[in-house]
Amino acid sequence: MGLRTSVIVNGINNLSDARYCAGMGVDIIGFNLKLDDPARVQPETLKEISGWIAGVQVAGEFLRARPDLINEMAEEYNLDFIQLDVPYLIDEIEEINRPVIQKVFINKDTVESELLEMMELYSPYVHSFIIFSDDFSSIDDTNTRFLAGLAKKYKIYLGFGIDKDNITPILKGIKPTGIGLQGGHEIKPGLKDFDELAEIFEEIEEA
Repeated sequence: MGLRTSVIVNGINNLSDARYCAGMGVDIIGFNLKLDDPARVQPETLKEISGWIAGVQVAGEFLRARPDLINEMAEEYNLDFIQLDVPYLIDEIEEINRPVIQKVFINKDTVESELLEMMELYSPYVHSFIIFSDDFSSIDDTNTRFLAGLAKKYKIYLGFGIDKDNITPILKGIKPTGIGLQGGHEIKPGLKDFDELAEIFEEIEEA
C-alpha cells in the first residue's frame, strides 16, 4: 500500500500498532524511550516488536537523555532515527549518530520570528521537524499560512489538528513533508481500535 505523504506514528507501544502501521505504509514508527517516563517502552517489548516488523523505519523518542546514552540505545535497538522532544544544544545533536527529528511546539504565545530563527539555526543539523501544539486543536486560517511558510523552507511533519475531513486540504494548502500521528494503548492484548488512524490512512491512500 502507498500513501500520498510521509507518515510518522509516535507513541507505539504494542505489536498490534506496529504491524498495522507497517502494513499501511507508514514510513517511521516512534517508540517512547524517555528514561523517567513510566509509560516508556520496555527493552524486551521493543526488541520483540522490532523482530516482527519489516519495511518501516524505527525512531526512539527521547526527552533529556545524554547523547552517549542515546547512541548506546540506538545501537542496541537498531534505531534508524532519534526524535528529540525538547531542543538539545547543537553540539549535543552533532554527537548523536543517527538522523534527528526535532519536535517543535507552537501555541498562541509563539513569536513567529523567534521560531523561524530557531528552525533556521537547527535545520542544518536535523533531518526534519515535527510540529505539535498544546493550544491549537485544529489547523485553520489562523495558522495555515504560517505553517505553509515553514513547509516551504524546512522539512516539517504536522503532528496536530489532523483528521479525515481536513487531511486533503492540509496536504494541498500547506504541503508539509508529512504528518505525525499518535499510536495508543491496546484495548486488550492483540485488540486495538484503529478507527481514527484507519480513516486518515484511507484518505491519503494512493489510488
